[in-house]
This record gives sequence, C-alpha cells and structure tokens, in this order.
Amino acid sequence: MSRWGGTEESELDTRNQQRSVQLASKMSLLRSVALDLETEAHHHNRLLDGLSHDFVSGEGLLLGSLNRVRALIPAGRQNRKIMCYMAGFVVFFIWFLSYFYSKVSPGSEI
Repeated sequence: MSRWGGTEESELDTRNQQRSVQLASKMSLLRSVALDLETEAHHHNRLLDGLSHDFVSGEGLLLGSLNRVRALIPAGRQNRKIMCYMAGFVVFFIWFLSYFYSKVSPGSEI
C-alpha cells in the first residue's frame, strides 16, 4: 500500500499533469523561437553575402580608377599639365556653383 492516501496521490498526479502541459507549451514556444532565429540567421547571411559581393565589385571599380590615375601621373609632362588643368577646372567649377547658389538661393536678394 502507498504512503499517501488516494486523494493525495491523485492531487500529485493532477499537479504533475498540469506541469507537464506547461512544460510542453514552453517547449513548443522555445522551438518556435529557435526556428524564427534560424530563419533570421539565414536571411541575414544572404544579405551579408550580397553586401560582400557589392563591396568586392566596388573595390574593383575603385582599383581600376586608381590604376588609370597612376598611369596618367608618370606618363610624362603633358599628362601632368592636363591633370593640373583638370584640377583647376574642378576648383573653379565648385567655386562658380557656390557663388551661383548664393545669388539664387531664396534668402538672398538679386
């Protein structure tokens, strides 16, 4: 015969069943959270792979431009002269745009 009476045993059995149901619901919730985390991780990995590809292609573009500029510099005196003219033109153009913008901006008088 058992140590406890029948009511105590049934009460313990009921509490155990309630706790096992609670545990099962918590396990189900934990499983769904884990699946959501896995989905997010896969999504972010695809995003990072795409960014990596974009950076590699951007790096190739910048290296190509840098190689063209490096080829112009030691190519002789004529190319240096052209580069100085281009730099002067860019500076003048930026100055002209800022001057024009200050004259045309809504707060200034014409």
